Amino acid sequence: MIYFAYGSNLDPVQWRDRCPRSPFAAVARLAGHYLAFPRRSPIRNCAVASIVPEPGRVVWGVLYHMDVDDLAGLDRREGFYADRPGESRYRRAPVTVTRAGGASVDAFTYVAVPSPAPGLPSAAYLRHLVDGARHHRLPKAYISALASVPTLVEAS
Repeated sequence: MIYFAYGSNLDPVQWRDRCPRSPFAAVARLAGHYLAFPRRSPIRNCAVASIVPEPGRVVWGVLYHMDVDDLAGLDRREGFYADRPGESRYRRAPVTVTRAGGASVDAFTYVAVPSPAPGLPSAAYLRHLVDGARHHRLPKAYISALASVPTLVEAS
């Protein structure tokens, strides 16, 4: 399976910790969607990323070739439970993305089940997205947009 990551799994350090047997495949973009933060994570204690359909918008990310064991672990981490969909924090969704050069790729991604009053992402969480976007050399305008997302005011 091929996974399209657009959130904190862009971060190569986090990715190696979570899915060490699932290699990077390519940078890709998902047309007709935008990045939003509609769910509060009980693990991170802040709003976390998802995609939302909207014509004319684009979400950038990366593709990974998923190892079966890594996929099972990632499902648990993301809160996707195929046998208990009502308890899932994210659902798996098929997407068609475009790689550099214009080739279309069928993949899957995780889409958040929205929660009431998710708040804002934390600076620490958003740093995973920005660091990953820089590492993978996503478009500069997209990196700037990520870096400008408002974050929680965290106590020092």
